[in-house]
Amino acid sequence: MMQASGPSVFQILFSKARTVLRRSTQFRIDGPQRPADPPEGHRSRRRGDRHTLGSIIWLAMLRLTVTIFVAWYLKGHFGSNYTEWWGITVAAIYGIAIYPAQIQYAYFKRTSKKLIEQTLCSSCRYFNPEGLHCMQLDEHVSEFYLPCEGEGWEPKSFDDI
Repeated sequence: MMQASGPSVFQILFSKARTVLRRSTQFRIDGPQRPADPPEGHRSRRRGDRHTLGSIIWLAMLRLTVTIFVAWYLKGHFGSNYTEWWGITVAAIYGIAIYPAQIQYAYFKRTSKKLIEQTLCSSCRYFNPEGLHCMQLDEHVSEFYLPCEGEGWEPKSFDDI
C-alpha cells in the first residue's frame, strides 16, 4: 500500500477549520462588532449588489454541482477505499455548498430585518417577506426602491397576519 508523503486531506481541512475558529471576534458572524452590518443612513452598496433568496440558492446549487463533479472525478484516485472518499465528499459538500449558503442566508435575514419591519411594502398583501419580493409586479423591494411607489399598495387582510 502506498503512503502519501504530504499531509492528508483531513489534516488540511482541520487546520483550515482551526484558523477560522481562531480569528478575532470582530470577524466572526456572531461577534459583537459585525463589519457586515450595513452602516446607518445611505448604504454604500448599490441596489443590484443585494443578495436575494434566489441568488443564495442558485450559488449553493452551483457550488454543489461543482463539488459533486470534482468528487466524482476524484473517485478513481482513491482506489477501493470508498469510506474515505465518502467522508471527504460529505465534508466537501457541507463545507463548500451548504455552510456558505447558511452564512449568506443569515446575513440576508439580518440585513433585511429593517426592510421587513419598516417599509410600506411590508404591510402590503403582495409582499413576500422571505424573498423581499413584490408578487404583483414581480420585482425585488429594497429600502430605496418600492416597485409600485405606493400606488399598488393594498393592506394585508387579517387572515394573512
